[in-house]
Amino acid sequence: MFLKILKKEFLLIGRSLGGLVSLLSLSLCVLFIFYSAIEVNESLSARSVRGLKWAIIFLLNFILVGQSLWEERESGGWTASLAHTSAAYLYLAKCAVIWVCTNIVNAALILSFSVFFQSSEVSRFGGEWLFACLGSLSLVFLGVSLGLIAEESRLKEIVLPLLQVPFSIPLFLFGLEAEERFWLEPGFYWKSVLLLLFFSLFYGTMGGLFIEITKKES
Repeated sequence: MFLKILKKEFLLIGRSLGGLVSLLSLSLCVLFIFYSAIEVNESLSARSVRGLKWAIIFLLNFILVGQSLWEERESGGWTASLAHTSAAYLYLAKCAVIWVCTNIVNAALILSFSVFFQSSEVSRFGGEWLFACLGSLSLVFLGVSLGLIAEESRLKEIVLPLLQVPFSIPLFLFGLEAEERFWLEPGFYWKSVLLLLFFSLFYGTMGGLFIEITKKES
């Protein structure tokens, strides 16, 4: 049953954005805008490039989560699936599928950064992708969790961005600083990784709490 739910989530992503190609195209468009406007005249610092990377990752996750929830609401997939499995399984399946898709785009995005920006190197691909994946995991948990709350509101399309942006600010502030410390400290700096894992655990637990709240209200 869980595999059928995963398949349904992949189909929703394909219907909402035309697959991973659309996500990658959007990422490259934003990247090229900053490259043509700034990088061709003045080389961006490594910190600025990472900040741009986190901004694009937030944009991708925000669009993907929002469109996936919209497609499921229009098709009534969430309500229909609840008759066969629990809301927790649906929540985990949606988060897992969106996270896998964004990680694929993140890999292509980081490789593109190494081509366009001088301060981004291919040799750092593993570390850059690691923090992109951890940041995406937190953003996916946050977006889907807040989407569950937005579904109970009359202004569904407005509530999600109003809630997601302020809740994402701590992740940007601490996550970007954690990644910066990771590259400055000698060896593998576990504290930076554990900090982002804490954010993922916090937002994932928050989603479980929201599921219980909506279950009681219904």
